[in-house]
Amino acid sequence: MASRKKSTRRASRSRPAVKKKTNKKSARKAAPKRKAAAKKRRAASKPRRDPLAPRDVATGAGASAREIGASLVEMFNRGQLREIEEMWWSPRITSIEGMGQAWDGRAAVEGKNAWWAQTNRMASGSAEGPYVGATGFSVKFHLEVEDKNTGQRTIMDEIGVYTVKDGKIVQEEFMYGPSAT
Repeated sequence: MASRKKSTRRASRSRPAVKKKTNKKSARKAAPKRKAAAKKRRAASKPRRDPLAPRDVATGAGASAREIGASLVEMFNRGQLREIEEMWWSPRITSIEGMGQAWDGRAAVEGKNAWWAQTNRMASGSAEGPYVGATGFSVKFHLEVEDKNTGQRTIMDEIGVYTVKDGKIVQEEFMYGPSAT
């Protein structure tokens, strides 16, 4: 009997190892679990930010809000309105008017401005500022506008609030002040 056992042992050693069958479904489920565990380890290794502490805010690459604002005021006061659009508007600009309407995209905003120019004539206008913040700037406008249909003149004060991202104006919002005729 002893010789038989030896031969059995030898036979078992010479047999190729059989791979353990894996269930494909369980392998797929394990991958997200491994990813989640790795994410937890990375998060645990980072120092936690104090939720009450300030965080940095920036406008990204390109011209700063101060540079764009100063250029816009200078160009407006020289009457270079179209040049402002060409130089500083993002293709994805949004324009919001004080009456609660918004236009998205350069073509829509250009259409709004073309409509305004067809119905109004700016007799005079000036800009003050810029008043610069972390994500953009504002400009105070003083305008004398004539309605082309009626000839009525209106003096307007409005504030333009501009949001800057990567050296371009991505949003403008106009807030109206008291008007006198």
